[in-house]
Amino acid sequence: MYEVASNLSEMPRIRLFGITVLEPFTVLTNLFIAFACFYAYYSLKKRKLNQSFTHRYIVYFFVLIGWATIIGGVIGHAFLYATGLYGKIPGWYISMAGVAAFERAAIAHGRPFMHKKVGRFFSILNIVEICSFMLLSLFTLNFLFVELHATYGLFVVVFCFELYVYLKTKQASFQYLLAATVLGFAAALCHALKLNINRWFNYNDISHLFMTASIFCYYKMALKLKLYGNEKPPTG
Repeated sequence: MYEVASNLSEMPRIRLFGITVLEPFTVLTNLFIAFACFYAYYSLKKRKLNQSFTHRYIVYFFVLIGWATIIGGVIGHAFLYATGLYGKIPGWYISMAGVAAFERAAIAHGRPFMHKKVGRFFSILNIVEICSFMLLSLFTLNFLFVELHATYGLFVVVFCFELYVYLKTKQASFQYLLAATVLGFAAALCHALKLNINRWFNYNDISHLFMTASIFCYYKMALKLKLYGNEKPPTG
């Protein structure tokens, strides 16, 4: 199986207008994710589905992930030779903030069905968790901690809170969340197993395609999402 180059000199590259661009397909597939995110953002805003706390924080998720993938694709991949590994930090941090926003939305969505102390506990944990993973990723410059944060945030917190709401309400939005979770898991698996096609189209690019599809499913979930009871922020 092809092993992705870790040495800058061995990475695939093209030259555009005299400028060297590393990993062009990784940059392009990052832009696919960003397009899906901004499409979701503008569509939800146009439908005025950004008024409640839950919907507003889901919108924040799309905006932050959209910018994270643009910044990550351009600074963290295309111009890695100029920025070094620290050039990946801005994209990593913004993406972690996006995941944390989605967590808070899911906590708020589930509040009417659980004791208020549960929401408060996960709200505090939400802050501790993101600060911890941000520090770990900065000190180690290892993408693993970004992946672990996304796995915990999306596959544990968001999925479990929404599953709990589904068991209480049979809300139709859960089927789209389930699809998004499966696609996200496929993306994570491709990345973890480093499933590559060739030096130009590697595991990053394949996982980005799954992530793009996952974003559209999260968008469909947001469209179908219904609120119950007196929705409050998770810190309330």
